[in-house]
Amino acid sequence: MSFSRSRSNPASSSGDDSRYTSARRILQVCSAREAVYGAVVSLMTLAEHQRLAGNEVEFCTFEGMPFGDQVRERGFRTHEVSHRYKVDFRAVGKMMRIMRRGTFDVVHTHLSTSSLNGGLAARLVRLPVVSTVHGMSGKLSFMFADHLIGVSQQVKTHLIRQGVAPEKVSVVYNGIDLAAWTLDADAAREKLGLAAAGPVLGTVSRITASKGIDDGIRVVAALLPEFPRLRYLLVGDGDAVESCRALAKDLGVLDAIQFAGYQADVRPFLAAMDLFLFPSRKEAMGIALVEAMSAGLATVATRVDGIPEVISADVGLLCAERDVTGFTQACRDLLHDSTRRVAFGANARLRAENVFSARAMERATADVYQKLIEGRPRRSGDPSGERDFSRKRKVS
Repeated sequence: MSFSRSRSNPASSSGDDSRYTSARRILQVCSAREAVYGAVVSLMTLAEHQRLAGNEVEFCTFEGMPFGDQVRERGFRTHEVSHRYKVDFRAVGKMMRIMRRGTFDVVHTHLSTSSLNGGLAARLVRLPVVSTVHGMSGKLSFMFADHLIGVSQQVKTHLIRQGVAPEKVSVVYNGIDLAAWTLDADAAREKLGLAAAGPVLGTVSRITASKGIDDGIRVVAALLPEFPRLRYLLVGDGDAVESCRALAKDLGVLDAIQFAGYQADVRPFLAAMDLFLFPSRKEAMGIALVEAMSAGLATVATRVDGIPEVISADVGLLCAERDVTGFTQACRDLLHDSTRRVAFGANARLRAENVFSARAMERATADVYQKLIEGRPRRSGDPSGERDFSRKRKVS
């Protein structure tokens, strides 16, 4: 079967949408090991755009983790604390000292360990604290937060079902820096040895059981007889890599799959793809989906958790979890219909610009900070209540 390769051409928006808002001193608290994959990558994007917007951003990280060095390499002042337990009162005490000396306007925590320790420290020094819930997590990890940010409406619904008050949760989608997305598909395929391949399906993801990569491999096995030059580009690592290799070998499709491993810059890999496949079985939002949309790719994904909020009907096709037959047919339909596939890709790029940009994420987060700080009662000795918020800065 012949395959017609056609692709929308991603181009960044040049519109100027300036505004004025108050500059803040922000302490980001994160217990991540490394700045890889969705939640922490999104945090770094947020922090960089908060700094670009005129805020002063510092980090509190945990000792012994490469993440602290990675943050420093990006020019952020970083405070490190040691911890031994899920809630470590020595760590809390050191965080309290950091927060007092830093005269921060707001503390923003990410992930469960940092939200428990950082949230408690902020409460004890009476600073407003926001926690971002990056997954389908339990509410107890965020018990000390004054306000929660869910990365999708589905995350907010999940928290409300646990008894969290709806007004305590705002939805702020993770975003990416669209200005950096300049792609050369031909050069990418040449570099990756895929110049003669077609079509190229691809997935960017951690390779774990919950990501459904085994279903992606089964889709490839089903499509290969019809598209003998099809290749599947897998970008990511994880504890299921070897089992996925074994499955591909058992199905006789190992030669059609390129395991690229973890890549800090996924843009050249996305540029080489014709169709993005995302068979995840659990996904709060999926920043990899936004990256694929930014690359002008149509997507076939699962209809689970927060994915339908990202992949609307005009940018891709959704299938039931573990539905290999449905995934295969959806891929087949789009591979045969290049006009529809290209239209999906063009719509995806526009949707990424309008809904999932880093600038939109920063502005929505700033709104959460503003409402939280304005709503706090002024108390004697409360640094957040006495700080002068009259400073103005322009965000371009």
